Amino acid sequence: MKPNHSRPLFLLCLSLLAVAAKAAQAPLKVRSASASSERSNAPAANAHDGNPGDQSRWVSAVGAKGPHWVEFHLASVQRLGGLHLYTGFEDKNPLRDFTVQFWRDGAWRDIPSADVSGNKATRLRLSFDDTVSVTTDRIRLLITGTSDGTARVSEIFVWPHSGGGAPPLPLGSDQTSPVSVFLNQSGFNSGAPKRFTAPSTADGTRFEVRPASGGSALYSGVVLGQIGDFSAFEPSDQRDYVVAVDDLVSVPFRVGPNWLERVTTQRVVDFMIDSRHYVGNDRRKCQGSYGWRDDHHFGWQLHTLVPQWLSNPSAYARLPRQIAYEAPSDPKLWGKLEPPSSDAPDIVKLIHWGADIIVTQNTTHELMKSQLAYFLYAWPVLKDYLPSQNYEVVRDFAFANWANPVADHKYPYDESSEHDLLALKTKIGNTKGAYPPGFSIQPNLLMHEVAKREHRPDAARYLDAAVRQADWMVANLDWNDPLTTKGQRMSEFITVTGLAHLLADYPASAPKDLARKINEWASVVIRRSSNLWDFRKLGDAADQWTPMGEKPTMWNEPGNVVGLPAAIFAVKPFITDTSVTARLEQIAWAHFDALFGRNPTGRHFSYDAPRELEGVEHGWYSFHIGGIGRLEEARFVIDGSPKNQHFPFNPAAGNVGWTEGWIQHNTPFNLSLAYLARSESALSVTRGGDGLLIRLRAPLDLDYAKVETGVVTLVSASGDRETIVVTEESSSSRYFSARVKLESGVLRPADGALQIQPGETLTAAYGFGYLGQYAKLDL
Repeated sequence: MKPNHSRPLFLLCLSLLAVAAKAAQAPLKVRSASASSERSNAPAANAHDGNPGDQSRWVSAVGAKGPHWVEFHLASVQRLGGLHLYTGFEDKNPLRDFTVQFWRDGAWRDIPSADVSGNKATRLRLSFDDTVSVTTDRIRLLITGTSDGTARVSEIFVWPHSGGGAPPLPLGSDQTSPVSVFLNQSGFNSGAPKRFTAPSTADGTRFEVRPASGGSALYSGVVLGQIGDFSAFEPSDQRDYVVAVDDLVSVPFRVGPNWLERVTTQRVVDFMIDSRHYVGNDRRKCQGSYGWRDDHHFGWQLHTLVPQWLSNPSAYARLPRQIAYEAPSDPKLWGKLEPPSSDAPDIVKLIHWGADIIVTQNTTHELMKSQLAYFLYAWPVLKDYLPSQNYEVVRDFAFANWANPVADHKYPYDESSEHDLLALKTKIGNTKGAYPPGFSIQPNLLMHEVAKREHRPDAARYLDAAVRQADWMVANLDWNDPLTTKGQRMSEFITVTGLAHLLADYPASAPKDLARKINEWASVVIRRSSNLWDFRKLGDAADQWTPMGEKPTMWNEPGNVVGLPAAIFAVKPFITDTSVTARLEQIAWAHFDALFGRNPTGRHFSYDAPRELEGVEHGWYSFHIGGIGRLEEARFVIDGSPKNQHFPFNPAAGNVGWTEGWIQHNTPFNLSLAYLARSESALSVTRGGDGLLIRLRAPLDLDYAKVETGVVTLVSASGDRETIVVTEESSSSRYFSARVKLESGVLRPADGALQIQPGETLTAAYGFGYLGQYAKLDL
């Protein structure tokens, strides 16, 4: 792998305090060491003497040609968790390219998560993931590239497996937070909650919002419960601001229309482009991967990409095209679907890619084939870019396999007992997130609509299956059990959005107590978010903040955080108490803000955020080298999030637990953007003179310096259909409008005017389906 050189590989970062917390864990004893060559004053034994300094090191012999290697014999066979590796001399000449190997069954085997190239760091923490179980008594560092031909290793500490990889590097670096006032480092959406956390501030302390360039206060308030709220601050200019609390001053931030969407819309697409298997920016074969690297069967790609397109199509259609179709080297990988149009938006090409992988590889696992329902449902707004053959192949595959109880093969982390998507699912999956309750509800609702469109006689059975599943959940799910909510890690959104969809579009068929069940979920969210971060905790106990695992493993859970807004925005229409609705809105935005630094570490969840996202100063501590996903060069990787040890406020914990990007952490954020777009959008059609005024509010203002556009579809009952371009009402507005002329007479579709008959109804639409915006006008 070749790390992006703007991502320095300093996986150090961690304090002596963090290491003290792991005092019970010590590096393994090494019985002996050998090397491909050595100097008399720098033998291989120096690489395991416990001294990581330059005074005691192994150096390859003068003139020795690579590859070089140094091998350790351990005292016994056991499972290993990772290494601390110190190389080079005087913080220069680090090992550039190397692989860690272990001895098993009479041969050296590579450890995929410890295969490094392009390294520039002299100190590395390498954690062995679950790609292979590294159980051995011999380990070897195979060095294939150095800066000057000489290999230099000061020390290698070998760590046993303890569920968290290697512990932090004990370098004594400063572990205080990089900030003292914790807020969204980039900025806030106009009209949305704007809150910050000041952990060391007493109640009643005055705060001010000021221009970052200096000047008097523009807004003031007081801190309560270590939280300051400046939601009423609604500037109309484009300056940087800071929050000042006593002598503490925040990083600069901005406030503007759709600010979150402005800084992330392109980035979320970039990640989905880069992280694809075979055609992304790392093309090696990855086990357990299908369409995207390390996706297994629960990456939720089409579950989230399609809603993005349904809810805010003009935003994604305007983005630059980056994807060019590539024919497969092996027709068993993809290619059953004919290629998309070359001018298709990238998000449509990604949707096509996801469906093509599933049908070509015949992946009949219930979670994989359930993704096809999203493709089929969205066909009316995909067909302009894709061949009709695509729909036919996917349709036939999906209907033929939907109730098939047999999967094509065993999948990693698979918890399915069978794969019939019409069957009742009574199992609650574990914290891995691979089997969330109710995962079949929304796919069955979508297949119901597709079956109706196809005039299939069995259309009702898909709706019946969704209702039966929801009935069981209403009767059996206990929201107080963390495993039914945040304990599903990055997959909770699947449960809640499915229930909300059923209640929204099929109220007459939904279980009678479904609205009550949804309100109970909201109550648990609010109860567990009563803290200085507005952060929804794992449980009610004081120390129950994030999933920990059995050992504990300190699981990485950023998908859990960034996916919660999707669930909240989905259920908001069914909340009966307006005060509850307002509080849910605060909590949803607090979780967006947590991603951007309002958390106990003060850091954005992405290591690359300062380089990739406007206005972000402090990114995550580190990023993961290797792993199945191999995401070090991918853009907008959500790398890590605070662990239980960081809460309620303990930045000295440092970079504890797992840090590793994963497709499953980014896709929940995709869906949160989709449901946010629906929440922020509205469409109206009014009569004026001899025409119509169409007005759209949507998160389309992504460049404050330009007057941008969107596209609304207008249909008359008599059959005229017009695609109307709506234009931003100013260079920085949430509103887009257009006037359309009304005429009588012969229909002339696509002529820019609407031909109507007296007394008929007009329908305007932005987006499509359950996430679209609609407005009707009776003439």
